[in-house]
Amino acid sequence: MEPTKNKLKSPKSVWFIVCQELCERFNYYGLRTILVLYLTSILNYSNDESTMIYHGFIFLSYFMPLFGAILGDSYWGKFKTIMRLSIVYALGNIILTGASMANDFTLDNQRFIAIVGLICIALGTGGIKPCACTFGGDQFQLPEQQDQLTKFFNRFITAIYIGSLISTFLAPELRKSVQCFGRDTCFPLAFGVLSLLMITAIVIFILGRNLYVKRKPENHVIFKTFGCIFYAAHKKIILSTSNNDHWLDNAENKYSKIEVSDTKAALEVLYTFIAYPLFWALYEQQGSRWTLQATLMNGKIESVGWEIKPDQIQTIHPLLALLLILSFDHILYPFLAKFGIRRPLQKIIFSNFMAVLAFILAAVLHYKIFGDSTVIPTTKGQFVVYNGFNCNARILSSSLWVDNIDIDPLGSTKFKYTPKSDEDIVNIKLKLNKSCNSYVNYGNLNTNITVSRGESISYFLTSSKKEVKLRRINHYDDFIKPKNGYPSLRIITDDDIKKDESIVLVTTGKNHLSYNISSFANENFKQVAFGNYSLVHRGGLVSNIYLMPATIYTLVIRNDHDHGPELKLYATDEGNYLHILWQTPQYVCMIIADVVFIATTIEFSFTEAPPRIKSFISACYSMTQSIGNLIVVIVSALSIRQQVHEYLFYSGLMLANTFLLIYLSHNYKYKAFRQRLNDNEDNDKNIIVNQNEIQLDGK
Repeated sequence: MEPTKNKLKSPKSVWFIVCQELCERFNYYGLRTILVLYLTSILNYSNDESTMIYHGFIFLSYFMPLFGAILGDSYWGKFKTIMRLSIVYALGNIILTGASMANDFTLDNQRFIAIVGLICIALGTGGIKPCACTFGGDQFQLPEQQDQLTKFFNRFITAIYIGSLISTFLAPELRKSVQCFGRDTCFPLAFGVLSLLMITAIVIFILGRNLYVKRKPENHVIFKTFGCIFYAAHKKIILSTSNNDHWLDNAENKYSKIEVSDTKAALEVLYTFIAYPLFWALYEQQGSRWTLQATLMNGKIESVGWEIKPDQIQTIHPLLALLLILSFDHILYPFLAKFGIRRPLQKIIFSNFMAVLAFILAAVLHYKIFGDSTVIPTTKGQFVVYNGFNCNARILSSSLWVDNIDIDPLGSTKFKYTPKSDEDIVNIKLKLNKSCNSYVNYGNLNTNITVSRGESISYFLTSSKKEVKLRRINHYDDFIKPKNGYPSLRIITDDDIKKDESIVLVTTGKNHLSYNISSFANENFKQVAFGNYSLVHRGGLVSNIYLMPATIYTLVIRNDHDHGPELKLYATDEGNYLHILWQTPQYVCMIIADVVFIATTIEFSFTEAPPRIKSFISACYSMTQSIGNLIVVIVSALSIRQQVHEYLFYSGLMLANTFLLIYLSHNYKYKAFRQRLNDNEDNDKNIIVNQNEIQLDGK
């Protein structure tokens, strides 16, 4: 049984829906692209907090479709639902733009206004999502226009990618390349342009109002579906035996056959949705974790004098996705068919495997960015001596099996030692060169140091009241790098300048960050921004230093009374400042997964859903994306110490999820429903056709 050949013209009304979707997706994806950096750089949320807010916003955006579907299918109808909630959507954009301009407000007030704007946007886009695609599908008569419907879905998805392609490139340029309101960024301009696009989407949708096929909502159709499920389950529990072939048949004495039949079909589709949320959990992290990963990478393209912004790398996604969509029929699907991947659920399984590969590549890249970390064996101990003098210091120690080891001025040396107990006291002798003639005691220094198993301890050779001493830095050396990849810096100084407020470390970039030396007085490692710094003493430049991401630094400063401060920077466990284009392989894998997954699941959800409750199925589909973002929020709240481990954790979950989908798809039976443009309830019959042998889209 093959679908009827096309005899009807494609409806012109769908072009208004496609153009409206393009503008709305331009707004939505542009907002998502720059949102996490707005939360971290302007509203001063931490990386984990920003990730949770970002995915909380997306969670709400994909949770609200359930209510949008109820309004569209049972009360307002799809046209009015899209119109009314688009206005709420646009209002949220305006509020968010205002929040980004409110520099005179307190930080808490700015945060509150921004969150209100994000909630309005989530409510608006959530109401639109289940109705826009299905409203376009309502314009077709099935199965006569099945091929035209497939083309509409491809155009609809293409519009999504065109909108996201332009906005993911343009929004970062607008927020970074322009300065406004006293900042070196201009988020108000970026948010303002996105707001204008949402208003344009509303205008375009209104222009086609006289061409649309507007199906009348069936009162309480979604509630009837839930009622049928609960009533049949209740009867199944009460009746110990039943002659019915399916447990939902127990509801036939209260609900019509078509309502029971539609519920059966809906549940079969919803069973497959169980495996969708985890895919979305991985997919959505392109705008959060992967963007934060990109902030640790070098985006400069020297040949053209331009820099790829961390949030702009996401432009790769819609660009390659468009190319893949154009190759569906001629390259991608024929290629998959050679490996026996032809049916919808087989394609979804393939996309899951590609998502697993994408996160493995993300983990490998992150490991490379962070570099190696010092690990002290549990049987050994380590100590480091920093020379705070302007002359050589010689170490003489039979206990350490070393002799005549010189430490240069402001130099350092590292020793490994095997303690006999958890903590040993080791005798050490040092002798200063006679060039240190400003000190009375420049002979031998005989002192004890502590060596602990599995730990590294630093010591600073300095003076106090003309007496030489080897001062222990109070804390064990912490070689664990922060999850956000920022450099860790500690500053070791003479006692007389430890609290000197006139010595400041200042960034030389646009951000103008500054750190007083006094803020490092406890000599702990402290997270700082990476980049170029100048050490300034009483307004004069002392020296320039550069701090790389994912690197642990020790800055030793001594005070020369004749020449002022002198310094030396030590880097341990250095990270790698890789180019941002190294993210391309993981993006390519995720793009292939995304394009195949979205194109397949959207058409699968529409064609397998009964016409009466298509918006409901679409809402449940959106709910899977909502749950996926909730998974990210939960995992982020757990604060897994290392980002590499978090990426591998997602990869493992996704692999298990793929095997679950294989199990769910094994016995799934494909269906098709006849859909007429006539909306008369008496004549609107759904004819279900088994599709065990038939491919509706010819693929």
